[in-house]
Amino acid sequence: MKELQKCYSEDVLKDRLQGLPHDLDKVYDRIISGLDELHREDVLNILQWLSFSARPLKLAEVAQIVGVVPDADQGLRFKTSRVPPNSRSVLKMCSSLVTETNGE
Repeated sequence: MKELQKCYSEDVLKDRLQGLPHDLDKVYDRIISGLDELHREDVLNILQWLSFSARPLKLAEVAQIVGVVPDADQGLRFKTSRVPPNSRSVLKMCSSLVTETNGE
């Protein structure tokens, strides 16, 4: 949708529409490949947690996911320094894959 919002003429819009992926797998591949490489692993981790969560998570909880890191000795550990100070940052990291509802 962001790409289409940049189209200011009908010709450009038609060209962009022709270039859009035609199935859902290709749409997600395009979104994932467009993620900032610096955050790609964190985003995929967030998506896993959201996919298997027993309840909807609050935005502050989602931000905490970034702090869960693998540890050779303990399996997983929590590293506070990895958690973004502004929980809204995860929405930017995750692009259009994650949205906020009800202000949480």
